Amino acid sequence: MERTYVLTVFNTVTGEYEKVSVSKEVYHAYMRTGWNIKDNNKRFYAREIQLSSLINGGSASHENYKEFVDNSNDPETLYEKKEQIDALYTAIAELNESDRHLVRALFFAGQTEREYADHIGVYRNAVHKRKVRILKQLKKSL
Repeated sequence: MERTYVLTVFNTVTGEYEKVSVSKEVYHAYMRTGWNIKDNNKRFYAREIQLSSLINGGSASHENYKEFVDNSNDPETLYEKKEQIDALYTAIAELNESDRHLVRALFFAGQTEREYADHIGVYRNAVHKRKVRILKQLKKSL
């Protein structure tokens, strides 16, 4: 039986601890850093570059580090994306059953309009027109 390696890590976006399955190599590397952290702290902090010296340090030196800033994954952007996704799922839930089924098939299950049309026994053009109508309805409700 193969052993499962699980680490408990802190998710900085949700602010909660999560259990994550990892490979044996990642597990052992993570555990080694934990064992050596006390030894590493003094050496690390002695060579650490203070972020405050880069940002507002009296010059535009922080401009040199723009490539390290990830604006797409900051907590505010992630929260906004989550709100948009929640609103979309709410709007989809308000559709009638046949329209929800079409949305699930085309956008979640990856079926083409032709495959879905063949499945329910109608022309592809009819499925396309329904899809356009549903998308307009979803856009209006969002």
